[in-house]
Order: sequence, then C-alpha cells, then structure tokens
Amino acid sequence: MKTIELTPQQRQDIGDRRRQAPDRRIYQRLSAVLWSDDGRTRAEIAALLGVSTRQVGQWLRIYRNQGLDQLGTLHYQGDPGHLGPARVERLKQEIATGAFHNAEPVRTWVQETWGVADSISGIKDLLRRIGASYHKVSGFFGKADIEEQKKFVRKQRRHKREAGPTTRRYTVDACHPVWGVDRLDSCWLLVGQRSYVGVGNGRKRRNILGAYCPDDHDDVDRRLTREDITGEQFVKLLEALRAKHPDTEKFLLSMDNARYDSKPCVKEWLADHREFRLVPLPAYSPNRNRIERRWKFLRKKALNRWHVTFEAMQSAVAEVRDRLGDYRDELATPMTERFSIVEVEPAVA
Repeated sequence: MKTIELTPQQRQDIGDRRRQAPDRRIYQRLSAVLWSDDGRTRAEIAALLGVSTRQVGQWLRIYRNQGLDQLGTLHYQGDPGHLGPARVERLKQEIATGAFHNAEPVRTWVQETWGVADSISGIKDLLRRIGASYHKVSGFFGKADIEEQKKFVRKQRRHKREAGPTTRRYTVDACHPVWGVDRLDSCWLLVGQRSYVGVGNGRKRRNILGAYCPDDHDDVDRRLTREDITGEQFVKLLEALRAKHPDTEKFLLSMDNARYDSKPCVKEWLADHREFRLVPLPAYSPNRNRIERRWKFLRKKALNRWHVTFEAMQSAVAEVRDRLGDYRDELATPMTERFSIVEVEPAVA
C-alpha cells in the first residue's frame, strides 16, 4: 500500500476539516490520511485508531482515488428515530440559538412542541445523530474593536506574503505557570469510589517569555524562575532571535501592549537594530496572538496533574517545551492561522 504524500496546503486543509469534523468517524478518516503522510504504516495507524488495517487501507484508497470530499461523506446516516426530516431541521435551528444548556431542556422542548416523549439517553443519541455536539461556549471581550481586528487580520495576511528567506515573523507573549494552585478535575470512577489528589497553596511560578514563528514553527523562549519579565529580558529574547537567524533582514513581532516593550532599554535597543519591528495587537484581542494557543497546550500537557515540588513542575514544563516537535499532530490544528471575528449587536442601554 502506497503512503499518502500531501502538500503543506493539503495538510492544512485536512487539519482544518478534522478540527471541525461533526462525527468521530470522519475525524478517524482524516487522521489516517495525515498520519500516512507522516510516514506511519497502516498497522500503526490502525492501532492508534482502534480499527483494522483493512479499514485504514479502504480510507486511504478513497482519498487517493475519489478525493477529500468523498472521504468525509458518511453514507450510513443511521435511524432517523421518532422525528421526521422536517422536525429534525426545526430542532437543529433551535439548537443553533444556544438555548439548550444540557439534554434535559431539549427533551422538554421536543415533548412540548411535538408531544414526543423520550429518555435523556435517547435525546443524547438523537443529538449526536443529527450533528450536534456538547462543548464549552467561547468567550470574547465585548470591548474589542471589530474593525481594528479586521485590519490586523489583513495586515497579518500581508506579512505572511512577505515572509521568506530574509523576513521572519513571530508572535510574542509571556506565560506564567504557577505551582501550588489547586487543580481538581473530573474522571470516571466506580460507584462508591473516591479519588484524592494532592493540592497546595504556594505561589511560586515560572515566567516564560516566548516567540513563535507560524511559518516554520520555530520556538524561542526565556525561562525565568526568580526574575520577572522586564525590558531587559525582552531585549535578551530579541538578541536570541537575532543570534539564531543572523541572515534575517526583517523581524516582524506581533505582540500585545505589554509594559516591558516600552521600557527605555527596549527603545534604545530597537533604535540600534532597525531590522526588528513591533506589530501591536488590537486592544482586548488576545485571541489574535497565536502563541496564546501554545501556552494553552503547555498547561494542558504539563499542568494536568499535581506536582509535589516546584522543581517537579519546572521539569514538566521543560519536558513539553523541549519536545514540541513530538506534538506536531496535536499542534497542527490549534496553531492554524485562521481567526474568527465575533460580530455582535451593540448592547442597548
């Protein structure tokens, strides 16, 4: 069986579609194509997805012979249940308003609207069958200027076209993993069983100032234990970028209006190094800074468990930061350069 060879654009398209996949089966199919492009064998892919090697081979043949759209089409849609197509469409319209916070209001609405009674588990099966999913609501800053965000996105697209052998672009921001913060999560347990997790009350933290390049995924950082992130530390980060890429003629650094970037030592250094240009993010728009997604991934991987000592937490953080290449597949989707701009009606006083 031949492996799949994808262009960077094809990988991005498949990764975007996988992120938005409404059904686990579609997610599995798209993952198989991406992992085949990574050089993994059918047996390895089958083991990761919990399917047979024959099934993996069928998916790869569909993609190779019929294309991405056909691979993402599920011909078996399942039993439509008690509701006909017209009622299903009406229910989907109601779901799209965000009015249902859990399955119980859906069950009540269906019964009151059409007189169809069903159990909670039956309603959950129905919701999954019609393409609905249960997930956390996305928040946004109401003070954000929509027009400024649109201008910034256009500017980022222009910078992407300019990027090349002599021009590099980065997003810059800080992260502050804190040790000793209570972290209690949920998990499946047997009835009557209890699980105890150690917590602390310390306030020690690790300060990380990082720069991320979306073009080649270059990642440079300053990791501090006792020092705060200051103008001097920011200059050291810029010096590290310059030392790593001495032939670069222009550095475009997208970042928020942090206090350290306006310090005299920073202004003096930038005046002597005209190849560096700071590109400010719009106010109240942290979602425009791609490195924020990298920090979220770091917290998910390194801080998802209790660390007995501060040193253990530092080691966990360093292990993730030093092995980012091992997380290529997991980072492909969150690090996409697609930005959503939330446009809402102005509040009425």
